[in-house]
Amino acid sequence: MNTKATPDSSIVLHAVGDVGPRRIEYGETPESLFAMVHQKVKEADISFCQLERNFSTRGCFQFRNHPTWYARVHPDNVKSLVFAGFNVVSNASNHCFEYGPEALLESIDILRSNNIQVIGVGKDIAEARKPAVLERKGIKVGFLAYNAILAAEIEAREDKPGCTPIHVDTYYQSQDFAPGMPPRIVTIPLEEDVRAMEEDIRRLRDRVDALVVSMHWGMYFIRGAIAMYQPAVGYRAIDAGADLVVGHHDHIIKGIEIYKERAIFYGLGNFAEEVPHHVKAPAGVHSARTSHKYQKWQMEPGWERYNFPGDYRYSVMARCEITREGIQRVSFLPTWINQRAEPEILSRKDPRFQEVLEYVQTWSKELGTTLTPEGDQVVVYDSNTN
Repeated sequence: MNTKATPDSSIVLHAVGDVGPRRIEYGETPESLFAMVHQKVKEADISFCQLERNFSTRGCFQFRNHPTWYARVHPDNVKSLVFAGFNVVSNASNHCFEYGPEALLESIDILRSNNIQVIGVGKDIAEARKPAVLERKGIKVGFLAYNAILAAEIEAREDKPGCTPIHVDTYYQSQDFAPGMPPRIVTIPLEEDVRAMEEDIRRLRDRVDALVVSMHWGMYFIRGAIAMYQPAVGYRAIDAGADLVVGHHDHIIKGIEIYKERAIFYGLGNFAEEVPHHVKAPAGVHSARTSHKYQKWQMEPGWERYNFPGDYRYSVMARCEITREGIQRVSFLPTWINQRAEPEILSRKDPRFQEVLEYVQTWSKELGTTLTPEGDQVVVYDSNTN
């Protein structure tokens, strides 16, 4: 087989945010979750998502740091991802260890047995740091994943399963002489972890034509906010050789920044996140401490399957055109999430397209980024016009 790329060869990468299928638990076919988007996902040569669940029947619930009891789902839910056409997933999230090592390792095995590459987690830290490299038309794309939302004991070690960590310290600095005024929140990533990430990127750089770094990071439920550590880590990933940084965890879209002609999506938002807020949690499980402050909305009738308000229904699918010279063009496809947590790609003729675009532009302007609609896409960066 000829794997050499011709001069006009290019491939397309699609990347989306948080995905948490649980159709089996609802007594429905797994494929139905992506019924409206699977053809669009499969238009890409490579498709990536952030997985927020473990596909497993093993393990036991870990009562630590406000865990999520629904983070383990029936293994047959993997059929959702297979039907949609995802090739590579990051499982590095704050949910990855909520049913312990047995559930995580079974989930990894199930994904791999369905020809889906898994990054950011593993039986030990060496496996968690291992990249995924996918080749299409002679063009190689590498993926690495990291998690900054670290509950106790979920990071991988030399002899322990878990995720690839970016530890972050938080400090509060007074900004006003008046007592009780809101402080400046200082977040500083652990230098040891950042240097390990940089080394991972450097080792991979010469093996691939484009290098994507997935980051589970940020502040959920706070519109537009980006923590101090996020650009610090994102910039260093790019300085080390990354071509694209895709962020998730916020469950809401954040801004897009261009740094050294490389795009950083600070938050892709939810894509297909089935969150059963209407189902009573097991005894002993408590809501996160931030919920009463940042989740003030009331459950709307009919929205029990996706209990998020207004702008949480916006999403995007990042789209990258890649050649042997790297990523040439970055855009996104505005997306809408319905009452059943199902995503729908919007055409420019749909008035919701403009609604999503204006929302993303609100936060991206603050980062100096201009977004340009072009057909059904919104262009973030194009090497041919810079």
